[in-house]
Amino acid sequence: MTRRETCRSRLVRCVLALAVATALSGCSGRPDAVQVSGTVTFKDGSVPQAGVRVVQFVPAQDSPAKIRKAATGEIRDDGTFVAFTRKPGDGVHVGKYDVTFSVWEGVMNSVSLLDGKYSSPTTTPYHVNIEDDVSDLVFEVEPPAKKSGR
Repeated sequence: MTRRETCRSRLVRCVLALAVATALSGCSGRPDAVQVSGTVTFKDGSVPQAGVRVVQFVPAQDSPAKIRKAATGEIRDDGTFVAFTRKPGDGVHVGKYDVTFSVWEGVMNSVSLLDGKYSSPTTTPYHVNIEDDVSDLVFEVEPPAKKSGR
């Protein structure tokens, strides 16, 4: 593994850990969780190429879920992801989620490679209700709009 890959891997783990840590509420019991996976691509079918690629499932404001914890997953080179709550393999709590994305240029460069609407639960176009295992979620994202110059 190159030094660059090591730094990228560490940052992705840190971003995932931070997202998960922010969502933890200290519940001691293990509630029902399901396995959630899918793909993230640009609308043309290509996969975002970036130093950091993460999909986040943020509990929706109107979710009736008893347990409201965020889940995350790294977007792999082929565009696939597997979401988890605390550790890989533990799944996602049943509930309603706003789906956001963090796709940054690099480990040390947090410039987003996606349109800003995908980074916030209030502006994302993606909302899902997770009730059972799902392996075919498909999210198509767009790069930032180009600014017209004069």
